[in-house]
Amino acid sequence: MGFGDKLREAIEKLRKATFVDKDLIKEVIRELQRALIASDVEISLVLKLSKEIEEQAFIKLPDELERKEHVVKITYDKLVEVLGGNEQAEIKNPNKILLLGLYGSGKTTSCLKLAKYYQKRSKSVGVIGVDIFRPAALKQLQQLAKQINVPVYGNENEKNVKKIIELGLKEFHDKEVIIVDSAGRSALDDELVDEIKQVNQALKPTSTILVLSADIGQTAKKQAHAFQESVGVNGIIITKLDGSGKGGGVLAACHATQAPVVFIGTGEKLDDLQEFNATRFLSRIMGYGDLQSLIEKVKEIEINQDFNPEDLMNGNFTLKTFREQLKAMKKVGTFSKIADMMGFGAKMPAQDLELTQDKMNDFEIIMQSMTKQEMADDELINSNRIKRIAKGSGKNETSVRELLKQFRKMKKIMSSFSDMQDLQAGENGQIDQKQMQKMMSKLKGIKGLVKQKKIKF
Repeated sequence: MGFGDKLREAIEKLRKATFVDKDLIKEVIRELQRALIASDVEISLVLKLSKEIEEQAFIKLPDELERKEHVVKITYDKLVEVLGGNEQAEIKNPNKILLLGLYGSGKTTSCLKLAKYYQKRSKSVGVIGVDIFRPAALKQLQQLAKQINVPVYGNENEKNVKKIIELGLKEFHDKEVIIVDSAGRSALDDELVDEIKQVNQALKPTSTILVLSADIGQTAKKQAHAFQESVGVNGIIITKLDGSGKGGGVLAACHATQAPVVFIGTGEKLDDLQEFNATRFLSRIMGYGDLQSLIEKVKEIEINQDFNPEDLMNGNFTLKTFREQLKAMKKVGTFSKIADMMGFGAKMPAQDLELTQDKMNDFEIIMQSMTKQEMADDELINSNRIKRIAKGSGKNETSVRELLKQFRKMKKIMSSFSDMQDLQAGENGQIDQKQMQKMMSKLKGIKGLVKQKKIKF
């Protein structure tokens, strides 16, 4: 069970309770403590959060607000605070960006992810490679850069990093954004500090970004402090956040050092870089969805089909929507990522979320043999129509039925979650009480559907 699952389990225990007393609050806090400690969050921080929740749980409330709704809200807000706070960090001046990091942090890949991020925002980008320590570092950088058509300057035969920077700046004098991939080491030793200082002096960066891997947990605090004291850091990129059980620990550690996390890596592809927002991150990993990130992702890659992420959560999910979703998914990411952003990933079996490329292609071909009426209303598709669709698409009837089964599962889940996108942070980054009440009502409704076996897994 992942970090988000454990947090959600603790919240669910509170939500399902018929009566909230001190014993229940203590039990919920213990569940939260286990989840946070398992994610390598510093114990002193966990105890501080626990104390604050317990102190605020029994304050006087307005008559219209239930006690458990209040406790859910303060718990959620405190978790947001621990994982990064309510401020949206950003690289304010990306003209010359220096990336720092130790071996294994994913610095070189992050360099090209960042290059693509600005490239998609119509910025001209150039990358300078000054890692003269690691064999084939420049070749790796150049191979990744070819994927997104970004120019790279480097010289494997030159051992003077200041000279590489100076020549690189001349090469890219007309670029709006210049990103420098610095050298790494297994530890921040004197040699690395001296080399970074040379690069810093020659480059005069407008932003200095530290790249940390999520799997180091609270060790991130020590690394962030060390780099901050040695060369100064404006922001942090967290990589491997999608696959590490210590993600909570590294986010909490960075927040404790007051070094803002500006981006998170959510996968291996060069598109898998997201601006970090603690509220939206927590919503997504707990299964409450992050529709805004999905909308931004779709806008970012300029999908011109009729695919509208908001329709998926507004009860407008048809086979036509599903077809456009499959087309868009090839650019946006796997269905499991989209499902997490929309808040129902945790409610569906993993095998239903991992559609293979071949199966998605088959589904698209099958839907090409459906009429406009069938695409708008799947209930029209009976046995005779299934036979016609199978024959017209060159696929068998089993494949057509599998498509309909997959589509209808998703349709039921998304119709049940049609109001979940309302759980959004206000201007101050907080979830208001009315939104929390609405979420509670919706979760109760889903529970009822599962009990009645109207949603089957």
